[in-house]
Amino acid sequence: VNSGCPSLMNAESLTQMEFVIRLTDSCRYDRMVPPQNFDENGEPMAIPIYARFYIYVMKNLDSSDLQFNVQGLLQLRYKDPRLAYSEYMPHRRQPIMGEQGLKQLIWVPHIFLTNEQTSSILGTSAKDELTTIYPDGTILVSTRLQATLYCWMNFQKFPFDEQKCTTILESWMYNTSVVELHWETTNAVSFDTQLQLTEYNLIGSLYNESIRVSNGTVMTHGALEGNYSTISFSVLLTREVGYYVIDYFLPSVMIVTISWVTFWLQADQTPARTTLGCTTLLSFITLSLSQENNLSKVSYVTMSEVWFLVCTIFIFGSLVEFAFVNTIWRRNNDLQLKKRTTKYIVKSTFVPHLKKHRRHGYRRTDSTMSTTSMDRSCSPNNTVITIETPIIIGGSLSREDSAISLDENDENESSGGSTSGDSTKEKPPQTFATMTPKEVSLWIDRKMRFVFPLAFILFNALFWTLVYCL
Repeated sequence: VNSGCPSLMNAESLTQMEFVIRLTDSCRYDRMVPPQNFDENGEPMAIPIYARFYIYVMKNLDSSDLQFNVQGLLQLRYKDPRLAYSEYMPHRRQPIMGEQGLKQLIWVPHIFLTNEQTSSILGTSAKDELTTIYPDGTILVSTRLQATLYCWMNFQKFPFDEQKCTTILESWMYNTSVVELHWETTNAVSFDTQLQLTEYNLIGSLYNESIRVSNGTVMTHGALEGNYSTISFSVLLTREVGYYVIDYFLPSVMIVTISWVTFWLQADQTPARTTLGCTTLLSFITLSLSQENNLSKVSYVTMSEVWFLVCTIFIFGSLVEFAFVNTIWRRNNDLQLKKRTTKYIVKSTFVPHLKKHRRHGYRRTDSTMSTTSMDRSCSPNNTVITIETPIIIGGSLSREDSAISLDENDENESSGGSTSGDSTKEKPPQTFATMTPKEVSLWIDRKMRFVFPLAFILFNALFWTLVYCL
């Protein structure tokens, strides 16, 4: 030590300010040079700096800007042997404490927040900084700060997502050969008991220590290259879904359900069914847009978008179903069915059949068949009866008035033999059913009353399974 340096022999008689000024005089202390530590072999070693973060407030977790705001107390603890004063003041047990003025007299590590947008030291009349020097040279620097940090959120399961927002602290000037950052072994990251979040629940935290490499490719420390010590902590957050369930999902279910009322209206009630379908569709789109405006625009599909798309399909499907049954309602031709079952109704409705003339059977005419076309060998006792019989044409059914000459004695004569030529054997008559277009439309509406709700229930079962099981 330079002989011109102020003496510390009578330190106990000095005031605290006088003692600190003499202890940090430039003749014995250089605040631009970090303290030096040596291992057991006398080799220089990096200065271990231990950090602790106590969080008062977390707020403004903004999904649109991917950032959040945190207020807390950051403490840095390290040892500077040059400031040890136990040999000068052996009877003093209390540490030396001071604010910004004391901090400016000693060496303090430059630690910055890597993912910060803005940060500041809190305080009203003065900055809330407290520097404590213990007799053995241990330094404790406490700073109450506020920072807006970026949080790279993942919204694939929005609004049932869980987020992990990380705060990264890193040495700015000195690499790992000079400074090493570590978390305190106890209570490294803690939260105020009164901490409350509006949209999320805090479920835990993680903290980590690592090394960041800065070189010509990754420029994180200006023109300085090397390995820099980094510590980080992450808060684990889960979103409160109560707001979204009450304000979005339940109204969505109600709007989709209201769109099914159209199935209980007749197909010819065009104004009522059209108004109901369009109103529910527009109402649901408006509801969805009000929720999506709070979310950042992302390139991947979120769970809320899947819900929106499927619900829109159900509402739009009810409109398409009305257009279909209304078209059938206005048809003039009846449907000819083999059986009155779903299979044949759907087949006859969607796949029209072309009428063809049968090669066998009765000849189609525009009027009744003349009695002269019958067998002229019939006896005068023959009775002519005009009946309405179904004539099969190309697999379809039409009714025509046909005059058929029936011989009352044919059955008796046929038992003995044929009077003229060979008699042809007729096939047994087939069973047919007929449905009017109105009956088909009503049948489709009745089926849709069950198909749409059942499909929506199956979708909900799949959707909520994916939400809580993935």
